[in-house]
Amino acid sequence: MTKTYLSTDLEFAWDEHLHEAHRSIDSKSKHHATAVKRVMAAACFEFAVDDEGRVSTGAVSSWTQYDWGDEQAVVSELFDHLRINEEKPILTFGGLATDIPVLLLSSMGERLRLPPQLIDQPGRRGPRPHLDLGLMLKGGGRTWSHLSQVLLRVGVPQELVAAKPVVSLPKTPEEWAELRDHVELDTLLLAIAKIAWLTAQGISGLRFAPGAIALIAGFLRRRPDHSASADLQVYADELQRSMTESLAMPA
Repeated sequence: MTKTYLSTDLEFAWDEHLHEAHRSIDSKSKHHATAVKRVMAAACFEFAVDDEGRVSTGAVSSWTQYDWGDEQAVVSELFDHLRINEEKPILTFGGLATDIPVLLLSSMGERLRLPPQLIDQPGRRGPRPHLDLGLMLKGGGRTWSHLSQVLLRVGVPQELVAAKPVVSLPKTPEEWAELRDHVELDTLLLAIAKIAWLTAQGISGLRFAPGAIALIAGFLRRRPDHSASADLQVYADELQRSMTESLAMPA
């Protein structure tokens, strides 16, 4: 059975007005509190793994406030995308702690109907509609790993991991374009981390290098002008070279 995932990432900006309003009630209010964050960009990257471990890719979709106007429009577009793909679970890293609560608050504040993957359904049976890879890695322990740490551990080049800066609300069209590239790249990197996790779980026929190569190739077919395209191609070539050398080694 082929399993399809929607690798999802969000970028937030803190709402100064909400923060100041809450500070008037509680002087200890922090600007990084979940309730004062607003979604400024979102992206989804679809990928799938079939019964034989073959990896395929689908659409790369993204939305920013620059293109759509405000948080309500960005979140509405994301929700519509998830509804169209309601049978596919969303994949996040640490999403249960941050991304999902911010989306819920946005839904409540903007009067938006949640997509099926985010609706609270006590007693729900069947496949989980949301997979948090960060929580899977944490397991029963107390320590959380950052996605950047996981990526470095599985061999993703530092140049790509370092392309994940702390972002702020852009002010120019060029900065908004950089933010779009950033949030889209995060969905690919998350997908690569998921392939590494699935490989560790012993999924039949799945191997990390060819899986990661397939993800990168699919992403670049849809985003050939992405600012990280050169670094991604270098990484894919390195993976291909390592596979070739491994096959050439005597048994």
